[in-house]
Order: sequence, then C-alpha cells, then structure tokens
Amino acid sequence: MKGQGRSAHRAARDLVGALRRQTARVGSETPSVRGADWRIAVVAAVNAGADTVTTDDGIVVRRWETYLAPAVGDIIGITQSGGGSWGTWGRWAAGTGHRATQTGTALLSWTSASFATTTVAFPAPFPVAPRVFTNIASGGGEVARWSSRAYSITTTGFTAYMAAPAATNSTGTNVPLQWEATIL
Repeated sequence: MKGQGRSAHRAARDLVGALRRQTARVGSETPSVRGADWRIAVVAAVNAGADTVTTDDGIVVRRWETYLAPAVGDIIGITQSGGGSWGTWGRWAAGTGHRATQTGTALLSWTSASFATTTVAFPAPFPVAPRVFTNIASGGGEVARWSSRAYSITTTGFTAYMAAPAATNSTGTNVPLQWEATIL
C-alpha cells in the first residue's frame, strides 16, 4: 500500500505539471487569452483592392488609412487585437522590394550650351512616383550660378536638368548633380 500511495502522488504531480505546461502554451498562442500583441513583418503580397496585405508568414493584415502605397518587401508593424484581428499602421522601412529614400549623383557634360539634361534611373523602383530634389555639387566659373531640378519623374527614374541663369553658353565636363528621391 505504501508504494501505491507514492505512485498515485507522483502521477498527480506529473498531471499537474503537464496541465501547467499546456495552459502556458495555449495562453501564449491564443490572442483572447494573452491579449493584444504587435510585431514586425514583411509584406509578401498586396491583396486585391489594396485594403489588406499578406505577410511573408501568411498573416492577412488590414491596413490603416495612413498606410499609403503598400508594396511587396515593405517592413511593417502589425498589431493583433484581443479578438485575433490583425492591422498595420504602416511601413517602418523598406525591404528588398524598394527603398523609401534613394540617393545618387549624375554627371552632366555639355559644350557651348546654356542647359544640360540627362536621364537618371533609380537603383530600385518606387511603388509610386517619388519627390526628387537636386543639387549641383560643384562647378567653377559660370556653372557656380546654374540651377538644377528634376522633371518627368516616374517610379523608375527622372530627367535631371541644369540651366544657366541667362542664355549664357558655357562648357562643362562631368559636373556632379546630386539627387535624393523619397516617398516619405
């Protein structure tokens, strides 16, 4: 009898331990038990109508109105309600699909002209046409007074334009035009 009491006590103790472990596991995996949660995810697909996205681990997430132009590769913050619904407040950073800000330098050359242009391609396409800012990095003589801008801006590039303040012809070789494109 004495040996059976220890065996029953041990079995009860093992059962209690197993129940505790299972309760902890279920609680950690069930939103209604653990409450709301948030984490970082990567967008794998933008769903029809673009009001939801699917993450790379298969979670369908409704996007908030402030998350404009969702794109594959976006790194987003996602939040889960206590009822299990997922939402995203938007892009935190960009993944491999595109970058939110890109920069570069275009070299322009011209002979006896009052303006110069060149086509610039972004290293990676944007999901929407970005804002582009330009700056003439250096240039002596007449070029020091020139101005620059971007036009014909698309998701894949733009046309860089440099011009003299008056119709004064000059010559320039490999004049660096810095640019920054952003969708922020």
